Amino acid sequence: MTDHSSTPGSNLHRYRNWIAHLTATLAIAGAAASIPASAAEPAPCPNAGNSALLQGELPRFSARLSESRTLKIVAIGSSSTAGAGATSASNSYPSQLESDLSRRFPGHDIDVLNVGVNGQEVPDMLARLDRDVLEQSPDLVIWQFGSNGLLRGRPLAEMEAAARTGIERVKRAGAEVLLIDLQHAPRIDGAPGRDDVLRMMERLSESTGAALFHRYRMMKAWAASLGAGYAQMLAADQLHMTDTSYRCMADTLAASLQGAVHRGIAAARRNSGNLATAAVRFPLQPSRAASPP
Repeated sequence: MTDHSSTPGSNLHRYRNWIAHLTATLAIAGAAASIPASAAEPAPCPNAGNSALLQGELPRFSARLSESRTLKIVAIGSSSTAGAGATSASNSYPSQLESDLSRRFPGHDIDVLNVGVNGQEVPDMLARLDRDVLEQSPDLVIWQFGSNGLLRGRPLAEMEAAARTGIERVKRAGAEVLLIDLQHAPRIDGAPGRDDVLRMMERLSESTGAALFHRYRMMKAWAASLGAGYAQMLAADQLHMTDTSYRCMADTLAASLQGAVHRGIAAARRNSGNLATAAVRFPLQPSRAASPP
C-alpha cells in the first residue's frame, strides 16, 4: 500500500492541489454538520468529554481523504466493537461511525468494516489479524481491546507485548492504527488493574505512534454530566454499552477524526511554506447537536 503520509517533495503544485481539495471537502462537511437535526433525530449526546480525546495524529487518514474518494476502515475488537448490548448490528459503533463520517465528508465513499468478536482478547485478535484485517487493505485500523484481559486477569506485560506486535504488523502493511481503551462501567471500575491498563494504552500510543481514543475519559465525563441519566449508557450487565452510548461514541469519534483532519491540513500548509493560510477554520460540531452539559 502506498505510504500517503509522505511529503510530496519538490512537486509543490500537486501538494497544494490536494490541500485545496481537502479544504473544500472540510468546508462542505462543516456546512453539513451545522444543519439542524429533524424532529425524528434521537436525543442529542452529552457534550461533556468531547475535547482532547484523541491522542496522537493521523496524517495518512488526512492524506487519503485528499487523494481518493474512497476510504476503508476496519474496526477490530471484542464485544463493544461487535455491538454487545445494542439492539441490532446497525447500532454498533462501527456501523454508526460509517454513516457519521459519510455525513461529515460528503462525496467520499467511506467503508467501516466491523470484525469485532465477543469475548476475545489481544492474542485472539492477533491470530486473525491477517485474515480479518490486513487482507482487507485498510487505510485505518481501529483496535479496541483491554476489557476482557483486565476482567480475566491477563498479565499486563503479555497484553502489551501482543498489542505491540499487532500494531507493528498493521503499520508495516501501510495502514494507520487508532487504539480505543476501556469503557467506564461498574464492572471495569471494580477490577484491580484498571488504571494499569489505561496507562499501558497510553504507553503503547506514545511508543509506537499509534493514535489513541480515550473512551474511558469520554464516558467518565458523560457520567459526571448526566448523573442518574448515565444509566441509559450502560446495559443491564453493568459492562456493555447501549444503542445510545454506541451512537454517542461514534459521533464523538467521528468529530475527533474530523479534528485530526483539520490539524493535518493546517500542518501540511505550514510545511508547504504557505504560512498566511496555515490556520484552517471550519465548524467542528458533531453531526448531531449536543445537549447542554
